[in-house]
Amino acid sequence: MKYYRVVYLFVLLIYGCNAQEGTTINPSTWNGDPRICTVNPSTPGTDDRPLPTFPNQAEFALERVEVRHVLNITLPSQLTMYQYLYDYNANKLVLVKNANGFIDAEYFYYDTLKKSTYYRGEFCVVSSIDMNKDIDGTSAIQLQDNTWHIRPLNEFLLFSSNDPRRPPIRPRYAGTSIVRGIPVDQWETCIIDRNNFQTFRRVWSFAQKGFDTPTGTVGDLAYPVQAIINASVLLPNGTQLGEFDEVFNVYAYRPGIIETTDQLAPPKGVFCASGSDQNLESLQDARIQWPERFSVRVDASSSRTPRWQRFHLRYDRGRERGSKRIRYDYSPGDGEDFESVIHDYGDNLTYIIDRRVGSCKINRGVEYPDVSPNRDPASFFIKHESRFFESRDKVWEFNGFRSCRGNTIKCAAVTTSVDKFPVIVEPDTDKPSGETWAATNIEYGWSMRAPSQTVPGTDKHFDYPVYLYLKLYRYNDPTNPSPLNIRTEDIEYEFYEMSHEIHPNDFDISLCYRSLNLEYLHLSFILNVDESAIDGNHVDRRLLEREVHANLADKMQIRYSRISELDIFHEHATNDVNVFFTLLGPTPKPESPTLVSDNEPTAAQSRDVLKKSIDGGTFQFTMKFTDDSTTDIPFQAVVGSLKDSKQYRSSHAVGKPVITESYSAGAQAGAVIGGIIVGLAVGILIAAVIRIVRKEPMPDLPMIPTSFQNPLPNISFHNKKQAADAKTTPDA
Repeated sequence: MKYYRVVYLFVLLIYGCNAQEGTTINPSTWNGDPRICTVNPSTPGTDDRPLPTFPNQAEFALERVEVRHVLNITLPSQLTMYQYLYDYNANKLVLVKNANGFIDAEYFYYDTLKKSTYYRGEFCVVSSIDMNKDIDGTSAIQLQDNTWHIRPLNEFLLFSSNDPRRPPIRPRYAGTSIVRGIPVDQWETCIIDRNNFQTFRRVWSFAQKGFDTPTGTVGDLAYPVQAIINASVLLPNGTQLGEFDEVFNVYAYRPGIIETTDQLAPPKGVFCASGSDQNLESLQDARIQWPERFSVRVDASSSRTPRWQRFHLRYDRGRERGSKRIRYDYSPGDGEDFESVIHDYGDNLTYIIDRRVGSCKINRGVEYPDVSPNRDPASFFIKHESRFFESRDKVWEFNGFRSCRGNTIKCAAVTTSVDKFPVIVEPDTDKPSGETWAATNIEYGWSMRAPSQTVPGTDKHFDYPVYLYLKLYRYNDPTNPSPLNIRTEDIEYEFYEMSHEIHPNDFDISLCYRSLNLEYLHLSFILNVDESAIDGNHVDRRLLEREVHANLADKMQIRYSRISELDIFHEHATNDVNVFFTLLGPTPKPESPTLVSDNEPTAAQSRDVLKKSIDGGTFQFTMKFTDDSTTDIPFQAVVGSLKDSKQYRSSHAVGKPVITESYSAGAQAGAVIGGIIVGLAVGILIAAVIRIVRKEPMPDLPMIPTSFQNPLPNISFHNKKQAADAKTTPDA
């Protein structure tokens, strides 16, 4: 490529020098290079054969072989592949170019006269579309309503033109032939550029009507097969400066567009900045928004890590102002340890729980240290979650729709770019180096709901996130900010099992209280409901838990996070709803030697406040059943029911609990043998006493055997005892 540039610069230099010597060709009367073809405007076109008819939409692949002869030097031939998506109705053009394995894509937006060129799928340059350039079919033309538009396909291919505002192009029928085994009709055209003394001769070949192609039988619409182009450039004195020969082979031509998301969407993760008039929007404007609470599993990968990193994310904005909480479960670094990180924004605390050994570390603040996004994408996500979740700035560009997660989901893609982000971390020390990446492009892909399946009463079209893709840019040599000097790295996050429901226990920190020997109490009490049936078919279980949780925090006037391990179940035989929970002590204070906050009530004090509320009959609330939305059902705590959880006793009203005692065959045999042994001992003792009284000598006794066998193996005893008022006590 550098060799070509040197030759072209040399040609332009010669052209400029000859132009200064004076011209010998009159542009107004020049009709082309006679060695190529000439145009006589006064000669009428041939009307003996109708011209081919072209569609308003087309997609095709084009192979271009070019040979250039400059100053009697023949340059090496060059092969380039193109893919066109032409849409006159939408006033757009997509052109993908593959030259020596380097793939560039151009997106033409004729209504704004802007063209976005994506080089190698890594960076984008926005430029203006040429206007009214007669020898460039991609240049824009102005319609009668003064709007700018793509050319009709016949003019786009530079086959014909009858627009009086531009030089006419009049094809001449050249007969029939066989091209690549296809019977064709051939047409010849001659185009000249008087300003630059350029001449173009084109021979177009169109498949004959009735020919069967892989995309269908050729009908009334033109089916281009090949074009042979001969072109020359003259110096003003008439000397031929160069000649260019090209062959266009058209493949997979289709008079229409089978639109797919991947065909029309720009390259993934590349943001195009087109200037101050660019129409950008926020995520909320695009109807892409994370819910107030959710749970999702995430797979993270990068161009530097050979394996996926997986973590489970839970998010809750909370009921209290500023009470946002986020939890991540993951394996940090390359280790096997399972770790939970809980950020409590309301308390400005971070809990780091090692699930393997049950230890906990509490830090002041919710900031996560800088990490390398390439080596640890999971921790990088934790560090910058606010940038990914809460972006309300109008900085996002809508990039259309693409297939994601294979071809199973259709995603809407929005892209933005952040300059000087993120911080570069040294690989040896894991410390920030003081430098940043030049920029990072961020693309969200959200699943697209079909328009006919929108949520009733809303305009929601997107259900859940599918991926978050980051492309990081950095110059290999900061002193040379050239596009050829760019280094890129990729990070991708795939989201699975998105749920808009979470459980209060998802943010349980009671393990930290136990491991650090902080104050906590296990409590229970009973709620009574005036209904004969309260079970999973009649009550929203999650709503009931949230109501109880909120009422506990309100009655005790403590933080929501101090109530954990909330468990609710109903004994079907009664109207009682049993509530178990762990009441945590004051919010930890990491900077204090005792880790205890002084301005919050203790767990014992909070328990006493709750007991007073329950015994005073003020702990009550109402709910609606799932099968009856018109009636408010009252729940009220039973007076005197607040207990330590170990004092809880379960009772069922169906019948009094009965303890049944029975004896096994082994126990029965043991009793028989024991009785025999006792009888023998007593008999021997009595006999000895009698002999002593009678003053008779004691008889010689044989040695007692060391083992006994059951002399009555077939005898069994069965006994049942009933305790009328007995109750079982579980170990809480």
